[in-house]
Amino acid sequence: MLTETEVRAIKPLRYSRKVSDGGGLYLLVTPKGGRCWRYAYRLAQKQKTLALGVYPDGSLERARSRHEFARNLLAHGLDPWALKAALGKHIFIVAMREWENTR
Repeated sequence: MLTETEVRAIKPLRYSRKVSDGGGLYLLVTPKGGRCWRYAYRLAQKQKTLALGVYPDGSLERARSRHEFARNLLAHGLDPWALKAALGKHIFIVAMREWENTR
């Protein structure tokens, strides 16, 4: 599992790379220095990826919380990616924030 210090210390390379936090959550580091939190999961024999935010706007703690929200949706038989597409990005983020606050 990553720590906030390790995330800050990650330097970009000539190629995009994934730095895993565990459970399908990873930080995608691009060659230009962009950092995006992603969640990779498998549903119905298909590999899917859900964007969870951009670092440093989305901290490690927030990414883990959103990851837990998406895993909870999967556990209840809902596809987080399809739900985000159906509701729209902004409503989906509001739902994640409400879930974070109720925890």
